[in-house]
Amino acid sequence: LKEKMDAHFGRFRDFLDSDRSIKKFFFHDARHDELHAAVAQAEEMWRSQLRPLVEVSQEAGPVEARAAIERYKALAPAQVARLDAIVTMIENDVRDNAVGLAKFSATLLAASLMLAALGLLMAKRIVSRPLRRLIDATEEIAAGAYEQRVEIQSHDEVGTLAGTFNRMAEAVSENTARISAFNRAAGFITSSLNARDILDQIMRQGIDVSGARAACLAFYDAQTGSFNDWVTHGLSERFVRNMAFRSGGLADETFVSGTYILSNDLPGTRHRLSKLARDEGIRAFICLPLTSHAGRLGVIYFYRSDRATFLADEIDLLKTFAHLAAVALENARLYAQVEQEARIDALTGLLNRRSFDRRLAEEHNRAKRFNKPYALALLDIDHFKRINDTYGHPAGDAVLAQLGQVLAQQFREVDVKARYGGEEFAVILPEISGGTAKTVAERVRRAIAATPFVLPDGREIGATVSIGVSCYPNCATNGAAAVNTADQALYIAKMEGRNRVLLYRETLKARIEKEPGLIVAQLNEDPDNILPVITAISVKAPFLRQHTDTVLETTALLAQSLGLSAEERNELSLAAQLHDIGMATIPDAVLAKTASLTPEEGEIVRQHPLTGAAYLEQVPELRRIAPLVRHHHEHHDGTGYPDGLKGEAIPKLARVLMVADAYSTMINDWPGHHALPAEQARTRLQAGAGTQFDPHLVECLLRALEEKTPAAGP
Repeated sequence: LKEKMDAHFGRFRDFLDSDRSIKKFFFHDARHDELHAAVAQAEEMWRSQLRPLVEVSQEAGPVEARAAIERYKALAPAQVARLDAIVTMIENDVRDNAVGLAKFSATLLAASLMLAALGLLMAKRIVSRPLRRLIDATEEIAAGAYEQRVEIQSHDEVGTLAGTFNRMAEAVSENTARISAFNRAAGFITSSLNARDILDQIMRQGIDVSGARAACLAFYDAQTGSFNDWVTHGLSERFVRNMAFRSGGLADETFVSGTYILSNDLPGTRHRLSKLARDEGIRAFICLPLTSHAGRLGVIYFYRSDRATFLADEIDLLKTFAHLAAVALENARLYAQVEQEARIDALTGLLNRRSFDRRLAEEHNRAKRFNKPYALALLDIDHFKRINDTYGHPAGDAVLAQLGQVLAQQFREVDVKARYGGEEFAVILPEISGGTAKTVAERVRRAIAATPFVLPDGREIGATVSIGVSCYPNCATNGAAAVNTADQALYIAKMEGRNRVLLYRETLKARIEKEPGLIVAQLNEDPDNILPVITAISVKAPFLRQHTDTVLETTALLAQSLGLSAEERNELSLAAQLHDIGMATIPDAVLAKTASLTPEEGEIVRQHPLTGAAYLEQVPELRRIAPLVRHHHEHHDGTGYPDGLKGEAIPKLARVLMVADAYSTMINDWPGHHALPAEQARTRLQAGAGTQFDPHLVECLLRALEEKTPAAGP
């Protein structure tokens, strides 16, 4: 545009200054001077105002270029008007010489109009439109469309400007991506207080922020004065195995100076790459100090393989990132310290009561989910008040602290050990039954009794403990019940003389024997006490537990075969579990007898359905199943006991329970009886159909058992 406009004005000036005879033929001198002045003014306008605007649009940035083209567009109409005025002057001066003047004016007018049109067209096509595209692209980038680029359609100044704009947009996009990565990284590493998670995020997010290939974070140990712990990401096993942080090395220099160090093999670099780094394919790395509000924690490295340096804005971003990472790590350390102090009893080093309660809930949920047992032991120092009164409270604290050490040594690492309160301690033993836990507790009791406890003044004294043991699921249905039952066992252990271990289910057995009515109290207190009651009774005769489990399984089979309702199934399940609770009043010797029972002993045994029903009658929530327990030994032909009921007079569910009870007795061992093979037991069921058993129920049970038994192979 500049070149063409300059050429047009040059030719126009040459035309005015050419052959004077031609000019005099057409123009008066005054008109000629006026026309010459008008042309000079138009040319001056072009050179002083319009042409500089075109140059600005070529060389300036997007904002200045946009302003220049807008100014050009504003001034162009005035210039066209000047050219139009020149044409008008020519028309007025040559009116008298129609032919010559018409030819000349037509030529001049055409040239002027073409010049003006050409100027406007060139300004629009060559400058205005490309600049408009640049302006539009700039506005889109300002609105966040950082991927926006301008198509380069020419190789002139406007094309150069478009290329420059695209490079600028690329730089803005890359910088924005780095800032976005930094913001994501900041969110990740500050979203957790777990040191392991934070370290992992620092490695990953730092690589994302820097564009590096790998990273390494090394912690400084103030006690040893060296870097003795580090984590890496993205480095080969060989590189990590041969890493070393020598005294006075690059890491030390970074840590002490508090400023970053860049290492590469470029000319003039003070810190050259090692052979190990070159073999790893590393072309540059940067080491930055990890500095938090509390001080310096260590250093962090970022390694590049794509180029031999880090850009200035990348370094600035990494300096901020390193500080943020150090603060996050320091916060995680402080949180872990506070959490540790909140969990641990300061005197004994064991868990405190609050932490123990949380761990007990977790262990119970785990045991319930995976159908695993656990035991709980409560320990109490015997006559601890006497120790405090005799030797002083510092002596009592010394005994407590040393007892904590003994418990930590005697129990397994997986066992949860805690100071439960005062002189009382609690231990959770995962996946251990009550009997095994009692054995462990007895060993611990002996170890404590044999331990000399050293007082602050150097004297040694002895101490003993009483221990109560409970277990899930046999003694308790949940964690709170386990604590309660273990506490009851502990209380009885103290009442019976101290320095002993008692298992709750054995204690409940003893209490029931002394006070059979305790069964009613237990069931009224909480229907979930069914299992502890059954367990306590089964201690009297071990075969009772297996028998009860088999009856429960068999009644479930019959209930499904008969299509019983949900309510009937629930009643039958409860009756199956509790049908023998009347055995609580039968002496152990009678239950364990292998020889035939005497008539008197037989009569005692025959009373257990009445006794069990009497217990259940006193429990409102279980009263409905009392008839089932009372009549589960009635026979279909009326020869059973205790009431001699016959046929349909026997409650339906009692008849179901009777068949299941008889079948279980046949296939299980009990004193004086060996389990029958399944086929023989089924034969006996068939033989008793119509006499001892309801024949329809026998048929249903045999069919259910057959369906349950896998078919024999070929």
